[in-house]
Amino acid sequence: MNWRQLWLLGVCAGWVAAALAQTGGPVAPGSETAAFVIGPESQVARAHAAFGGVPKDVIKVWSRVRVTTAAPQGLNFYAVQVNFPNKTWAHGGLQFSHGQYRINWGGLVSRGGGSADYRLEDPAADLQLMQNGPDSERSAPYAWSVGREYLIQVERGKAVTLPPGDYVFIGKGPQIAVPNARTMWEWKLTIRPVDGHGPTQVSTLYDAADRVASFYVWNECGYGSCGQGQSAIWTMPVYVELAAPDVAVLTAQLRRF
Repeated sequence: MNWRQLWLLGVCAGWVAAALAQTGGPVAPGSETAAFVIGPESQVARAHAAFGGVPKDVIKVWSRVRVTTAAPQGLNFYAVQVNFPNKTWAHGGLQFSHGQYRINWGGLVSRGGGSADYRLEDPAADLQLMQNGPDSERSAPYAWSVGREYLIQVERGKAVTLPPGDYVFIGKGPQIAVPNARTMWEWKLTIRPVDGHGPTQVSTLYDAADRVASFYVWNECGYGSCGQGQSAIWTMPVYVELAAPDVAVLTAQLRRF
């Protein structure tokens, strides 16, 4: 193990121990300090993190991420994923792929998870549950930097009514005639540098669900980036639930998968 691995493990172990000692509880936004590594320095070959003890009526969640290594080729994606009770999900975060720095905020209907959700997409049915934003918001250029810390936040906005008309479910998919009005909730992704110096990106998608049932954070590789040392330091997420909208709670139970 090299000096960099030892330093990261020491720093993050101390932060996690402090958070676990508190067992979670109300916190002020920005005061979260516990952190963990997803990447080779963690000595755990798992790139996803879930959090126990979280209620099923979350309306806001955020974490901070500092990417320490991104592979020069292929896909690098560092994201917060929210899972809605109507079997839809959305992920939002920082991407570096094919030489381009971007954010991504999009979602699908769960049909078994993984590639099945993409392969079995049914736009006409899925549009009754979720509406992705235009590509200008879903996959927008964003000049983020390795080594710098960013806030990634997902928050429920207001209820809106989408009128009947022609819609694209996601990306370059087909236009679908939706015959009915749809009442959905705004779900906004906000990404900004923690030090306050740099642009803030806000992107919106719409979901019929009014709450988040669970959430993850993860690193994703692909198209040649896997096994290339991809790594990031994440803070333990903080959430707000519908039952107590004025209280922010720090997560304290971390499970890797």
